Amino acid sequence: MNYRLIRNATGKLDFGNTRFLLDPMLSAKGAGPSYAGKEHSPIVDLPCGMWQVESGVDCYIVSHVHSDHFDKAAMRTLEKDRPLYCQPCEEHAPEFALFKKIRPFDTDIVNTVAIQRVPAKHGSSPEVLDDMGEASGVVFMAAGEPTTYWAGDTIWCDEVKKTIDSYAPEVIIVHAGGAMWNGELIIMDAKQVIELCKYAPEAKVIAIHMECCDHCTVTRQQLREMADAEGIGPDRLYIPADYEQLEFKQYRAF
Repeated sequence: MNYRLIRNATGKLDFGNTRFLLDPMLSAKGAGPSYAGKEHSPIVDLPCGMWQVESGVDCYIVSHVHSDHFDKAAMRTLEKDRPLYCQPCEEHAPEFALFKKIRPFDTDIVNTVAIQRVPAKHGSSPEVLDDMGEASGVVFMAAGEPTTYWAGDTIWCDEVKKTIDSYAPEVIIVHAGGAMWNGELIIMDAKQVIELCKYAPEAKVIAIHMECCDHCTVTRQQLREMADAEGIGPDRLYIPADYEQLEFKQYRAF
């Protein structure tokens, strides 16, 4: 399994014999909305050309249609004939209107890869959850690959614990920027990422969705320092730079 962070939650996952493009946010720096009234997001440029984002991609997965996960640039530039996997509740979202192969899913097989949609909790209060709407994580499974859990936009919660308990992922990708909405945490912050690492001590954890949107409050350096202070080193918690690639092998026999 190879994972390359592009920017924010956008990444390329090579898993089994399939290359997935996850949550494509492809706008130029400053071309999108402000989420916290500070500055227009994204606040950093794409680290590569658009052709490099799409190179070799077999399909797309969109965890939910918030504009920091699927934006106007993605709607405009992505290849419209590739399959796009989404939450069933968003099958008819206007953001997907131009795409010809929409695949709403709970469980599906993509080539030889099993994908399982799992719950995410995008906030804690009823008011914020109503604002955020439904969000999802995805578990990827294939022969010879480390079971990988992309948690998506979620706080640390019972739903995430249940997914870890049920699938025993060897790799967990977390959105770790501590984004806030109306004064409330809507994705994990450094403290919650550390709680997850302690809950799943055998898993390798990849922290993304940082330093790209103005509602995020946690930097890579802050997370690294807090994790190191808790004895969670870079061999357990990976905090990739934009366009950095990571490789993981299956290490546990089932």
